[in-house]
Amino acid sequence: MYKQYFKQAIATIRENPLVSFLTILGTALAVAMMMVLVLVYQVKTASFAPVSERHRMLYVSAIEGLNDKNAGFRGGALGYRIINECFYPMTTPESITAVGAHVRQKQTSAPGSKTVRECDVRETDAAFWKVFDFRFLNGVPYTPEMVTSAIPVAVVSERVAREFFGTTQVAGLSIQLDFVDYRIQGVVASVSEAVSEAYGEIWIPYTLNRDIMSGGMVEGIGGQLQLCMLAKSTADFDAIRQEAQNRVATFNTGQKEFLANIWKQPLSSTQQMFYYAPEDRMHGNFSGMLSLAALFLFLPVFNLLAMMFSQMQKRNPEFGLRKAFGATTKDIVGQILAENFIITLLGSIIGLFLSFLFFYITKDSLLQRPDVNLQLSMIFKPALFAAALLTCLVINLLSTTFPAWRTSRAEVVDSLNTNI
Repeated sequence: MYKQYFKQAIATIRENPLVSFLTILGTALAVAMMMVLVLVYQVKTASFAPVSERHRMLYVSAIEGLNDKNAGFRGGALGYRIINECFYPMTTPESITAVGAHVRQKQTSAPGSKTVRECDVRETDAAFWKVFDFRFLNGVPYTPEMVTSAIPVAVVSERVAREFFGTTQVAGLSIQLDFVDYRIQGVVASVSEAVSEAYGEIWIPYTLNRDIMSGGMVEGIGGQLQLCMLAKSTADFDAIRQEAQNRVATFNTGQKEFLANIWKQPLSSTQQMFYYAPEDRMHGNFSGMLSLAALFLFLPVFNLLAMMFSQMQKRNPEFGLRKAFGATTKDIVGQILAENFIITLLGSIIGLFLSFLFFYITKDSLLQRPDVNLQLSMIFKPALFAAALLTCLVINLLSTTFPAWRTSRAEVVDSLNTNI
């Protein structure tokens, strides 16, 4: 039966190749645009190295410190003092790391190397290497004792190691950042700029930064750090948020003038993408992506509706003959859905491959990062193919169900009469 449906779908395509080509192309382009949105969402929220446990991660990336005159610090990164006194002592999360809110450009050189350039340097604590699962190619991460003692050590990416030394076996060697010597503790596989919470080319202890260690602004509330918390399981998210809020409230009891506010943080990766915490509302990204998704979904639907009504008119005698021999409305609708699914599936497969091309071309603007390097593990996910199949099914149902139902409801005599 399904073999016959496939043959009928091929015959429909051959009967009017130009219309069929435009229909498949329209479906492919719409699916491609839809999948580009899915790819953006996937890169920012899915789990892959070094964020393999992203589904268990919560973030505090902004804070507010105001006095009774509504003056102070609004919506910036966190200060060292509040992190040290308020968040590090938390017990519900499995692990907590404080990371520099932004990468810093530092002039980098190495003894015996002619290469000199600015590298992206990220300041972290020692727990950073527990929360994020970087793959070490050589050496080990720096320890809590090194961070506490502000020892000038560094972990470098594979790209930096090869560029400055020609090999990844560089643990124990020195590298200069802004003319200061750092001992290399280890080398990790390079990470994409799209992993904004962990990206860097070189990582060093944040305790080496005097501005960070001075405590922060407005009584230690504002500063240059952000938090990532690794929960034991997603079931602990609410308990972690409650503990964080309670500890902030306790912290505020000891404040002289400014009170801290983290709104409804910590947030998950999906919330980080769509939710604007300071105003307690969905971010513009949400409405924008939702509108584009609706547009890309309904464009091929209207395109296919016109084709389907035309095809049903031509095939009325066929369906009338089938009904005369006992076929039910359900049988005819099922046949039409199956045949059209083959056409939309073909368009969806082409659209899926086009989406990779479109995403690669526009990745910098979509991810809001310059010169983004993408890795296969970030893109090829079962969820993406499931989304493409689901889109195909929805387009098929919306564009075919009504024309098929209308055709199947016609009387046998009317269907057999090609003049009606």
